[in-house]
Amino acid sequence: MAKGGTKRKQRKVRMPEDRRDAGTDAAQAKRAQFGTDGCDAIGRAYRAGLLGEDGQRLLQTGRSINRAYWAAYGQYGLSCTLGVRTGPANDDDNGLAREKWLNATIREIDGMGRGHRKAFDSLCIDFHPDYGPDWLDRLIAKEPRQPDWSQLVKALEVLDELSD
Repeated sequence: MAKGGTKRKQRKVRMPEDRRDAGTDAAQAKRAQFGTDGCDAIGRAYRAGLLGEDGQRLLQTGRSINRAYWAAYGQYGLSCTLGVRTGPANDDDNGLAREKWLNATIREIDGMGRGHRKAFDSLCIDFHPDYGPDWLDRLIAKEPRQPDWSQLVKALEVLDELSD
């Protein structure tokens, strides 16, 4: 009871239902096709069945090299005005060992030839969050050209060699 003996009526406010934004139609279609692996080229290749029987092993190899590469050689990725800006080098004790491993890995890829390096880079290193490289998009769409298969074979040869 409020002052004066009258009961104050409380107004009920209905809050809108919290809804999950599933994104655009294109984003939803991409998620339906690739699940959570649609964010990079090698993930899309894996979900399309292009990595073969050892696809999971090759996927993990490619992603681990990608993480090491961008940690060592990336230039100030995403940043925030509230965060600190650190250089591309790692501050932990394993940074030097990781960099040596990465450099040895890159030398091994380079030893396989320029064509293999380009195919590997386009599948595993280059930034392709939504689409690309073109040769992979054509393979996934089942509209390949002959050189597209060659690019995939070269990239898979590198991944297979590195994942042993």
